[in-house]
Amino acid sequence: MQNAMMTPWAPMRAPARVSMLMVILMILVGCDAPAPDARLDKDQADVPMREIQDMLGRQVSVPRDVERIATVNVDAFRMVVHLQADDRLVGIPGDMFGSRFSREKTIEALAVAGVEDIPQLGGGQPGSDINLERVVSVSPDVFFYWAFTRGDSTQAMADHADRLQRQLGIPVVAVSTLGRERDPEKIMAGIERAYGLMGVILDQEARAEQLLERYRQEVSSLQSRIQGEAAPRVYLAHRTNLFSNVAFYYPLEQLGARNVASQRRGRDGEIAAEQLLQWDPEHIFLHTPSQASRVSLDTVLNDARLQDVSAIRDGQVHRFKGTYMGWDLATGLVDLIRMGRILYPKALEDLDAALLGEDILHTFYGKPGLYEHLARQSGFEDL
Repeated sequence: MQNAMMTPWAPMRAPARVSMLMVILMILVGCDAPAPDARLDKDQADVPMREIQDMLGRQVSVPRDVERIATVNVDAFRMVVHLQADDRLVGIPGDMFGSRFSREKTIEALAVAGVEDIPQLGGGQPGSDINLERVVSVSPDVFFYWAFTRGDSTQAMADHADRLQRQLGIPVVAVSTLGRERDPEKIMAGIERAYGLMGVILDQEARAEQLLERYRQEVSSLQSRIQGEAAPRVYLAHRTNLFSNVAFYYPLEQLGARNVASQRRGRDGEIAAEQLLQWDPEHIFLHTPSQASRVSLDTVLNDARLQDVSAIRDGQVHRFKGTYMGWDLATGLVDLIRMGRILYPKALEDLDAALLGEDILHTFYGKPGLYEHLARQSGFEDL
């Protein structure tokens, strides 16, 4: 058997054997293909790059001229639109619209012409599945990833982003607008960092600062008008059901209202009807990101167990947009204004929430008529 295996080699002259060995060696070397991040370095060798630090603390090299953007992160998608770079989008998050979360287009999707024709890459909900093959197929210059999910630590997210960058061979940058932080000053610093980072990468730093300044001005103006007002008791219900409480929402903190669930052990989570009676909020706000994701108002108002709760007895049950696959700075301002108008009716009696809300959304998204759509999606009452 040994001679039979050797037979094909026996007649070969030395040069032929050398040539064959070189071929085999080349094949073996070829099997050890460079990792995708090595290909990234090779492909971008002649592309001017810049070093940035993303919101997971990772150092990432990105092209100085970003012309093709892909993301599975709805926060990043919104910021790209806010920074007037949506014409560079070649891949977008899935599930933003036409899904169980929202059958209709959300305002961020409405603001992008031809959004239904842009490939969806998966994601949407932070931490959900990504279609890696589709990401590669759209050839982005940069891929925006999440800097926050509920189930993962910052280090775990950073490790995942590094692995993803090696797999894709594309710069992966992690961003978010609102994460686990609960300190208002640190939250604002995070928002400024997110927009500042996106502004640098997209060469839209002036636009980023313009939007941040508008945000600061609106918050400051509202806070100055309600200074010294008594803080009302408020309960926030998650979109899933009335008894799933939301222990923290940044706009409510900015308004100085008292979130009755804020001191609850375990923070967000399920409570009993008896707990709501004990807390006795003066106002209840129902988290309503879309028509497909909401608690029925009639179910709340007609619950026989809750008729002695002040908010229900006095008809003070309202809706707010809240988070939706992350948090939108623009609709966060709309929530701030609407909540403020409801909670402090005398101090803000002359505030036209619809008019101001439309102006804010137009400023951030560059498209008129978005407030009316948001109001219908989130079930806002007239103020």
